[in-house]
Amino acid sequence: MKFLTADVLKDMLKAANNYLKLNIKKINALNVFPVPDGDTGTNMSATLDSSIKEINGKVFETVDELMNTVAFGSLKGARGNSGVILSQLLRGFAKELKGKDVLDIPTFVACLKSAAASAYRAVMKPTEGTMLTVARGIAEDVEKEVLSNSVSEIEELLEICVLSGKKWLSKTPEMLPILKEANVVDSGGMGLVVIFEGMYKFLKEGISFEDVQEEEAYKVASVKTEEIKFTYCTEFFITGLKKNIEDEFKQYLQTVGDSIIVIQDGEILKTHVHTNSPGKVIERALKYGELINIKIDNMKYQHQEFVKAETDQRNNENIEDEIITKEYGFVAVSQGEGFNEILKGLGVDYIIEGGQTMNPSADDFISAIKNVPAKNIFVFPNNKNVIMSAELSLQLINTKKNIKVVKTNNIPECIAALIRFDINSDVETNIKRMQEAINSIKVAEVTQAVRDTKINGFEIKEGDFIGISKKEIIQSGKDLIEVAISCVKKIVDDSTQILSIYYGKNVNSDDVQKLVDELKAEYPQIDIESYESGNDIYHFIIVAEM
Repeated sequence: MKFLTADVLKDMLKAANNYLKLNIKKINALNVFPVPDGDTGTNMSATLDSSIKEINGKVFETVDELMNTVAFGSLKGARGNSGVILSQLLRGFAKELKGKDVLDIPTFVACLKSAAASAYRAVMKPTEGTMLTVARGIAEDVEKEVLSNSVSEIEELLEICVLSGKKWLSKTPEMLPILKEANVVDSGGMGLVVIFEGMYKFLKEGISFEDVQEEEAYKVASVKTEEIKFTYCTEFFITGLKKNIEDEFKQYLQTVGDSIIVIQDGEILKTHVHTNSPGKVIERALKYGELINIKIDNMKYQHQEFVKAETDQRNNENIEDEIITKEYGFVAVSQGEGFNEILKGLGVDYIIEGGQTMNPSADDFISAIKNVPAKNIFVFPNNKNVIMSAELSLQLINTKKNIKVVKTNNIPECIAALIRFDINSDVETNIKRMQEAINSIKVAEVTQAVRDTKINGFEIKEGDFIGISKKEIIQSGKDLIEVAISCVKKIVDDSTQILSIYYGKNVNSDDVQKLVDELKAEYPQIDIESYESGNDIYHFIIVAEM
């Protein structure tokens, strides 16, 4: 075949999408860390699947029209870093097809080069030994073979793509030491090779790989009126405190409300509670000191306004008709009922269910942003692999709202930022305050290894407990509590005042109490509290606060 028509290219992409789905588990298994969040295959598949849904049922006269629609679909559905990079590869590929009816060999070469260049530009600090390297290597090898006049058919060109991709994939461990140490190749690079292989197999052998299951849809959660038991969201600071009243005041608030956040820092205590008696809460607080930044919101009224805004927006997408009912709003990615409740208690308007094993897409963020009726909206990705999708959504959304992405790597960073947020301050001041709060905490996460590996000097076996902090494994062992305590020792220092322990679904109450008791004995000078996260990946998420 000398060239590809839009119909043939469309069928090739659909076959590649199906083949990628068949290889999701294989790609996910290449995750460097042996933790249950190896989601590169899932993210790339969801991204390409979004493209296919965009073109299904449509007829395209030209490859230009087809690939522009594919690129647009991938941008909307891009999930995680690998998904965003894949969307940029497709976007770059499409750029070279402007005005083209069919895709011939010279144009294919130009498309591959443009795709690689586009992906490199999209990443702030490109790292060699990743899918970027594989994409560029394929483009260079294909160009070299075509210039030598050894390629006369599209089938031959795709075969070179596959062989070259596998060659560069095998080199990734030599370029990226962490891959070599973990004895794996780059997962994103593997996903790219699988896509080319799916296209090649369809064109060469006519295999469409249609017998695959669809990925589970991602869901966005919001608060419902019937869930609002206490009407008034009450927030304030108590100042001029001479002693620690945190536990005492918290016990009182538990008798009059829920969604309680009480944090004392020296002479100042931050209070948040949902209650039907805000007057009583303020009266009790005044016994301890002076109150500042008092804010009381009727959540049922706010929700009614929110529903009205949501309905109006769905009826008319024109940004001039956007309904704004308040100054500030918050969107956060969360995973676990306990975390969800804490974030709602801190004022988050919209929670996108997702995180480690299910990264939200740019479209998920767009939907959430549209449904928060605020002038200024802060978006918290809460995962390093979700930040790119959140930022991509800002390029795609049509809105007059002022959207700011706060680059949080985990939920505790989001919690710290929200606690420091001041409704009476402007946007830039709050960004500064929240970043200071994020910088003031250290986080360690404890989970179980899903495979054997050797990394950072640790010999890890499947089922071992491992501690992770700042993207590095800092501890491993057979005993959950011992690993957790070792992690605490590595994040606590002389400036630590508070230690928060968030425990997941897989931890029983006896283990939680044992950990808390041992830490209190080890660090009597530190305030130690435990909270249920509901997370099913991390047994413990431990936060040291200054």
